[in-house]
Amino acid sequence: MAKKTKKPSRKGQDTKARLQAERKGILAGRLLSLEFFRRHAWFILIAVVVVLALIGQRYTNQSKRQKIKQLETQLSIAKSDQISCKARYMSLIRENEMRRLLRANHLDLDYQEQPPFVLYE
Repeated sequence: MAKKTKKPSRKGQDTKARLQAERKGILAGRLLSLEFFRRHAWFILIAVVVVLALIGQRYTNQSKRQKIKQLETQLSIAKSDQISCKARYMSLIRENEMRRLLRANHLDLDYQEQPPFVLYE
């Protein structure tokens, strides 16, 4: 008996013909035809919107990072000012406490307002 060969189905032939036509179109430079844009209009629109949203999000994140960096700088300056003010305050408190102790114990010591001067010859 002879082997029977399967005939390709009509659907398979249509698919092959369509693929060959698409390959020829790509090779001929007709990939981005008006028909392509008509078929994929929603996808292209969604892709453009997504890309614009990502660009906007990146810009927003960069602006917020710069603002955070600026605020951190201001915070470090404010902390150093606080430390210096606290040091001045503590020195005044100690100074006043020493004066009070001097008066309470009737010691004849004076507080010198100006630092000592060094005289050169």
